[in-house]
Amino acid sequence: MESTYAVVPKQWSLDQLLTGIGPSDWWRVLRENRFRIDLRYLPRTAWVGGISVLSGALSWLESARYGAEVAAQAIDPAPIFVLGHWRSGTTHLHNLLGRLPGHTYSTVFQAVLPGAFVTADAVRRWTEPLLDDTRSYDAVAHGWDAAAEDEIALAKLTGLSPYLAFMFPERAEAYARFVDFEEATPAERTRFGDALEGFVRKLMWASGGERVVVKSCAHSARIPLILERFPNARFVVIHRHPYEVFASTLHMRSHTDWENFFHLPDNVEGTRREQTLELGARIFERMAADRALIPEGQLAEVRYDQLCGSEVAEVERMYDELQLGDFEAARPTLEAYVAGLKGYRTNRLSLDPAVKQLVAERWRVAFEAFGYAP
Repeated sequence: MESTYAVVPKQWSLDQLLTGIGPSDWWRVLRENRFRIDLRYLPRTAWVGGISVLSGALSWLESARYGAEVAAQAIDPAPIFVLGHWRSGTTHLHNLLGRLPGHTYSTVFQAVLPGAFVTADAVRRWTEPLLDDTRSYDAVAHGWDAAAEDEIALAKLTGLSPYLAFMFPERAEAYARFVDFEEATPAERTRFGDALEGFVRKLMWASGGERVVVKSCAHSARIPLILERFPNARFVVIHRHPYEVFASTLHMRSHTDWENFFHLPDNVEGTRREQTLELGARIFERMAADRALIPEGQLAEVRYDQLCGSEVAEVERMYDELQLGDFEAARPTLEAYVAGLKGYRTNRLSLDPAVKQLVAERWRVAFEAFGYAP
């Protein structure tokens, strides 16, 4: 039954994560969800479908023109994977590492059009002035060239992402297996791995062979899959007090959920809270257990509160622990970027005691694994 709301926030928003998906993949997503679209979201559906035709055509042209060159790109040096739950400081760390000399990252534009971002570069230049300067849920700078999660690209390229549960909440359980791929089929695992490897390869090719810094919070639960594809990958795990993470994630989703729904659950707030608890528990459990699989010299860890205010020193330590090369060559760029962040303030959020108790119970592994007191 369709939920009833007098006023639906962001009903006409076009900031939908599946914008840029190809037409065949879009059709598959709709079919898997039995075309369950609320009437109020038909314009959003038409928008994604219309852009998918353009995206599909440009992707075909790009593959025909550059596919052989991209396929020949060696993934050397190996990528760096930034791991951590949403709102743990992963974006900050992604920016710190990805902006350094010899490094690159996926941008918002590349994540929106993963199959056509080279061919469609003129679109990026024409539409840049239309974008907001900051993200809707915090004061982090935003734009086509800002850092973006590769999960957004992979959701479009494969349809195998827990992000689709945010759009089709009634089928959240069906998408849960794509958090860690432990319950996915071999074919699904292979398809996702091929897409991840292919996207990293394309980012390297587009940058002239620079090391790719990858950031997807869901990758925190996929360490075994990543090591299969990138045995020499480097990993940086960042963590933050679970209470702060939970409160900030709910705040973020209070904005982004409304941008992405194709149908509304009966209880939006309750669904959001349960999804956040369940998804977080799965990510923390896998990350806590599987980080032991990472070979020595390929893993560094940092606390969010230690990173903030000591960015240069912490990144220098990561360079040393991960053997990333000469840090002094990167120092001037990093110092200049950090200097430009002065004045940034995080959101001030809080949880009531009952919710804290719930988080302490459901996310117990996070408190224990990373040394936080509940």
